[in-house]
Amino acid sequence: MRHPSIVPIVLLTGWALASAPGCSVILDFPQCVDDGDCTNTEGVDLVCRRSECIEPIPPSTVACEATADCIAAFDASVVCGVGNVCAGLATERCELLVQPQGVEPEAITYIGSILPRTGTYEVLGAPLVLAIQLAVEDFNANATLPGGGKVGYVACDSEGSGALAAEAAVELVAAGIDAVVGPGLSSSVIDTANVTAPAGVLLISPTASARALAALNDDDLVWRTTGNDSVQAAGIAARIAALDPPPQRVVALVKDDIYGKGLLDDLAPRLADVLPPDGLGTVLYSEVDSFADDQTLLAEYGARVATAFDRQPDVITILGSVEARQLILFYLEAWANADPRPPLPQFVVSNEALPVLGSVVDGVSDSFKPALMASLEGVTHDVLDPSNFDPWEIRYGIRFDADAGLSAQLAYDAAMAVLLVYSALPAGAVSGSELAAALEKLVDAGGPTVSFGQGLSFIVEVQDHLAAGDGVNLRGISGPLDFDVDSGDTRRDLTGWNVEPISGTLRPTLRARRHYDRATKTWSDL
Repeated sequence: MRHPSIVPIVLLTGWALASAPGCSVILDFPQCVDDGDCTNTEGVDLVCRRSECIEPIPPSTVACEATADCIAAFDASVVCGVGNVCAGLATERCELLVQPQGVEPEAITYIGSILPRTGTYEVLGAPLVLAIQLAVEDFNANATLPGGGKVGYVACDSEGSGALAAEAAVELVAAGIDAVVGPGLSSSVIDTANVTAPAGVLLISPTASARALAALNDDDLVWRTTGNDSVQAAGIAARIAALDPPPQRVVALVKDDIYGKGLLDDLAPRLADVLPPDGLGTVLYSEVDSFADDQTLLAEYGARVATAFDRQPDVITILGSVEARQLILFYLEAWANADPRPPLPQFVVSNEALPVLGSVVDGVSDSFKPALMASLEGVTHDVLDPSNFDPWEIRYGIRFDADAGLSAQLAYDAAMAVLLVYSALPAGAVSGSELAAALEKLVDAGGPTVSFGQGLSFIVEVQDHLAAGDGVNLRGISGPLDFDVDSGDTRRDLTGWNVEPISGTLRPTLRARRHYDRATKTWSDL
């Protein structure tokens, strides 16, 4: 509860208090209880420290030998960071979501995340943040780090921006954090890795799938739990080729970033082998948050959709992200106004765009929803093991009263893998390089298979194997964590998704209907 600022006032109650000889009374009132009490008319930002309102001192200006020094000078959200100066864990960009109680400050090891918690990409990032929080809570409730320590979690918001992701990375590095989950978007990984890799910090993305990320000069410090887009491009090409009737004209609407253009580079030659000459049209568009205002966005996206519409494609594939919603709805508006109307194309979207397809259906009339749902589909990397995912999704939903979506489990697996490999290292300070090297112990083909679906006892079981110097073959909520230790990739097949009505309604849902085997390069129905 916030209390109004208290101004010391001496109330003289009766004549005796004022006139009593040889007696004085001093009433010492605190100025504040928390920062909210320190309002003032001068517009100066003040903070409450030891019951007094003072001007804030940047933590980075205070030297320290231990975190206890910073807590004494500030509060429990400030640690002794790199260079023996204090560093805040709760900042404008980052929020301290988990701080274990009952352990000494020096016994808390913090991990961080850099994901789009708000803004345009919130639908992609917010479930991932909660999944990491669940992983940390599960770990702390069932195990300790070597030496008896616990884990804290700092979640930073990139808003989907590479520049903001890099700013958050600077804060996490300054706080001495050795492992970061994220970023969520491929386009943000390079900006972030340029900060974390030189600092020796492990970066493990749950969802950044661009092929180029496997070839970064990153000292083996960039990993991911999702698959590589070279496989996704092959699957999209094979799916388009298998449509009946075989398409003659395909338009690729491509986000102008490392993710979209990387997918196109792998997809275009594959489609060239199955389409007539000039059967593939390519239209680049700008990132949705790059526009100064809505009118500029409408102008560019409208022009790009008009170009696509003029080709009267049989298939439109969108190699992009959440902006797929606007692009499809703009196309449908042009299609509805055409006279005569051409056949409705099949829309095939890539993994980052798949989560918004339900909202596309919500944006049209009920009478058109069945036809539209039949025309929408998408491709993702294999992202869930049903036997592990279904009970985990229930736990996630109960804990947060939220939908896990399609990718939250990838973040859970990324965070849990990091926490488990801490167990393979001695107590005390570790480095990102040591964590990365320890990740190899999770993909020991000759080791015992340990599944996240066997109950939370898996945490101690893996710890026991690692502590004995043995490796394990780890199976996460998303499926086998089959890391390629040379590239940091996770080897994954693909899933093909349809948009279908929930039984007895017109409400859309995503259902897995096809599986793509990356070895045989073929789709099969589920």
